[in-house]
Amino acid sequence: MAASATSRKPRLAAPARRLVRDAIVLALLYAAGLAAVWGLSLLGVSTLTVFPVFVLGVLIASLETDSGLCGAVLGVAYLLSYDFLFTAPVMELKVLSRTDVVALAVFLAVALIMGVITHRMSRQLQEAERLSRALGQLGRLATGLYESATPQEACRVARDFLAPALGRDVAITLGEPGPDQPAAARECFEQRSPTGYGEPGGEGREKYLPLGMKGRVLGVVAVDCSAGDVGSASLALISLVTAQVMTALERNELAEGREEG
Repeated sequence: MAASATSRKPRLAAPARRLVRDAIVLALLYAAGLAAVWGLSLLGVSTLTVFPVFVLGVLIASLETDSGLCGAVLGVAYLLSYDFLFTAPVMELKVLSRTDVVALAVFLAVALIMGVITHRMSRQLQEAERLSRALGQLGRLATGLYESATPQEACRVARDFLAPALGRDVAITLGEPGPDQPAAARECFEQRSPTGYGEPGGEGREKYLPLGMKGRVLGVVAVDCSAGDVGSASLALISLVTAQVMTALERNELAEGREEG
């Protein structure tokens, strides 16, 4: 039987698809804004009334592209096209008037504000999705901890679970951190409280959380905060995981004690 080869169309990479999508969104919003100006001019209505439509276009562009830069680019394109096509003398780029400067400032302000808001909302949404997937995999974590034979293996299972769930680098140190570890890690172990990034007097890019329960501390959990502080939902997940780790460590200690006895 002759082998048949099937050709598949090459798929664009995710960044390229996102770039194409953003370009289409900007083109549609740009065309819609200019169409609104043209329609008002046909009706004999002052084209200045279209500026709220431009502001709305900048707002939508910032939201849809998750980028204030795209909103700012669209605002500048609106302003230049309006001056070039709809203000006398037509087809001639004029020097920006006071009204144009005010409009440009409004466009840039809206784009900046919405860029910050959408970026923050996007991060919160991504965190919520990761935590939702992690909660659905708690059974796998419990199985891994139950099957762990040593404290180091239990910590490895917990680290491998937390890192993808949080979207951050996570390190778990058993015992008191040595002198080569950051001072914040040693303070966390000694004070039995969070230290480091986001905490009073905290420095560096890592947050340190005590690995303990019921007043007993067996180690330190270090969470990378290069992308920002750890949210309350992520902290709750870490507390849930560390509680299960403590249970596994205590079980391992009991098993080792029985073997020695």
